[in-house]
Amino acid sequence: MPAARPAAARLHHLLSVLMKILFFHMAVWLLAIAPHLSALTPVLTSNDLAAEALEKNPEVRFYEAEIAAARGGRQSAAQRANPELSMELGGMSLASQKEGLVWRAQIAQVFDFPGRMALRKAIAERDITLAELGLQQFKSQLVNQVRALSGDVVLLQRKEQAARAVRERLEALIEVLVQRDAGSVSALLERRILEAALLTSDRTLTDAAKQAQESSAALNVLCGRPPEAALALVDPSALFPQVPGLEKLKEQAARSNFDLQQKRLQVAKQGLKVDLTKSERWGNISFGPYMAGQHAGGTQIEGGFAFSIPLPLWNKNKGNVATEQARTLQAEALLLATLRDLERDLAIARSAYLAELAALDHWRPESEKQFQEAAIEADRHFRLGAVPAATYVEMQRGYLDAMDALIEGRRNAWKHRMEVERLTGAPLAQKSESPRVAKEG
Repeated sequence: MPAARPAAARLHHLLSVLMKILFFHMAVWLLAIAPHLSALTPVLTSNDLAAEALEKNPEVRFYEAEIAAARGGRQSAAQRANPELSMELGGMSLASQKEGLVWRAQIAQVFDFPGRMALRKAIAERDITLAELGLQQFKSQLVNQVRALSGDVVLLQRKEQAARAVRERLEALIEVLVQRDAGSVSALLERRILEAALLTSDRTLTDAAKQAQESSAALNVLCGRPPEAALALVDPSALFPQVPGLEKLKEQAARSNFDLQQKRLQVAKQGLKVDLTKSERWGNISFGPYMAGQHAGGTQIEGGFAFSIPLPLWNKNKGNVATEQARTLQAEALLLATLRDLERDLAIARSAYLAELAALDHWRPESEKQFQEAAIEADRHFRLGAVPAATYVEMQRGYLDAMDALIEGRRNAWKHRMEVERLTGAPLAQKSESPRVAKEG
């Protein structure tokens, strides 16, 4: 037995050492693959992000609560007032008679003037519809904003990639020249030209990275993500459909623009409020049974029904009627102003979108790829000594300028497209394709 104990202790110690070694190697392995795991960012579409934004955005709950509140108002508008119980107790003394108690009890139910409850229900129904329209409008604008930012992020990331590729080529080329360093004046000047171009490309890359990061942070926050979260997006802006004529856009907006629908509902609601205010000049009707009795000089009991209604002799509610009629005029004026502003904004957004499409049509489908290949060829031939530094730098600068012009044109076109869709309340049909921005190879 004493010999078995040291053997068991050694076995326990050996197992402990093996477990520590295993955990150490697992930790090293996890640290080694962590960068690769973080790099595996799932590729998303603008529709994925829009669904995520609708699910996580806290303002959606605000509009849903607004609908619940409007439905509560509808329930209150359909309820009758509670009956009222009134009781009186007193005494009566008659000459040469015994004194006795006098009492009276009455239950009265208050009824609305005919048609008034129906008007209140109709107004409450309009409130529910307005609240539902508010939720639909918010969701539509949220999706529109997510799509707009998604396109912006993709294009700005492409711009950053192009600037980074040019900078890396310049940096690698300068390192080669430093190693060669022939000591001649021309070699020194070429090196200085490239170093100056590198500083300029640093500024271009920094600006592009800042723009991409700002748009990415705004999109992340809109979708309920951390601002610094990595985003890998499918290009949502590959297609730029042709926009319909202005009259068709106006017809579409008249049917589906949320602001216009809300203003129409407000006008209808104000008309109901005018009718309700006119009916209120008669007040409420009170009706119910009563019983009364006295016990002075004998017992007498009486019963019957009591009915009361205010008579509009002096207060005919004219002031409130005039107020609601004036508010109806205001609602109609706001509807006309909204329609006028909508037509103006549609005309501006459509013309701006068409102008950007016309500019993008000047690009051949292969132009961007040709500029990219020319920049790479300039780098290769400069290393072989077939191209001077000035030509090389000018080619890299021309490539960046061309990419900047193309991407900014696409950003503007995408922005104007989203504005047209926001104003009409419906997406444009996908029919025509404009030049793609290819990834830097």
